[in-house]
Amino acid sequence: MQAKSLQPLRRGLSLRERIHDRLRAAIISGELAPGSPVIEAELATRLGASRTPVREALRRLEAEGLLEPRGLRGSVVRELRSEEVECVFEMREALESLAARRAARTMRETELRKLRDCVERMRAAIDDPNEMERHDTTFHDVILASASGERLKRMLTDLREELIAYRLISLSDGERRRATLAEHEAIVNALSAHDEDAAAERTAAHIANTRAAVLQLTAAGVPAS
Repeated sequence: MQAKSLQPLRRGLSLRERIHDRLRAAIISGELAPGSPVIEAELATRLGASRTPVREALRRLEAEGLLEPRGLRGSVVRELRSEEVECVFEMREALESLAARRAARTMRETELRKLRDCVERMRAAIDDPNEMERHDTTFHDVILASASGERLKRMLTDLREELIAYRLISLSDGERRRATLAEHEAIVNALSAHDEDAAAERTAAHIANTRAAVLQLTAAGVPAS
């Protein structure tokens, strides 16, 4: 593993979160290439941390689909395949646009304020992919919570767990982060107008654009900053 080049951990978060964010950034940037072994003990030494927070961070990265466990040998950085990207994004496009359509029918001002707050927080975090991803998740969670239908919520929640790695790749690109902000604003406008068709169409376009960005960035090998 190319661990010698790992940068110091940022302050302001828990140690586990800082380790997680640092490793996630290394994977998304290509610093840790697909197939690279990730060894808990070695990481703890390189980062100057105990093995417990490193272990917790690695488990979270495995849950996000960025690492694949290799038994007693630790983990390896997962290789993302274009056919897998196409499949999961097609499913997400259908489900997210349906959620937006349903949410547009009954979206209240309280939820709209939450969405606008998410957009402003994303704007403030435009240079921080990890922070922007957190607000992006909240944004879509607010819409999903407003879309009646427990089965839809369960399906999208399960699918989103598989999509974290792809969304992070998309948000690693500065141009895509700015485009995501504009697309979210367009979705909020449609929801505010209770325009079901526009909400669904703008959400579908947003997911399609994210898919295209992921495919382009993974084909290039190293995501842009």
